[in-house]
Amino acid sequence: MSNRVLLRLRGADGEDADRLELATSALREELLELDVERVDAVSAGPAPDGTRAVDVAEIGGLLVTLAQAPVALHELVTTVRHWLTRGADSGAADRTAELTIDGDTLKVTGVSAETQDRIVDAWLRAHAPASPAPSAPSAPSEPERS
Repeated sequence: MSNRVLLRLRGADGEDADRLELATSALREELLELDVERVDAVSAGPAPDGTRAVDVAEIGGLLVTLAQAPVALHELVTTVRHWLTRGADSGAADRTAELTIDGDTLKVTGVSAETQDRIVDAWLRAHAPASPAPSAPSAPSEPERS
């Protein structure tokens, strides 16, 4: 399992880019409190000619590098879900978040909590490290004959 998660946040219909940028920044601060190595803005490409910037950050894009992948991934998903819930409480009910690991994307939206729980659990299981298969009990050995 990769320890890098691409997180893309989408604003609610009619939500302006400045508000989403502030909300993304607040989420980034929350994520830095988790067991993560880094939380970086995602580049949207080179800055336009004539500007001083090297590149432009994608609004709502974060690249999260997890420290301990299985535990931190669960914490990451939980934190993002709570962020979405708080957004809904503040009038941004249509916000969505997409978490992508190795090309597999989980889209967290405003579906029922029960449905979202099932989807999230399946995605987390798919990205959990494989546990070793239990070894079959060995057959009792026969005593050596001389």
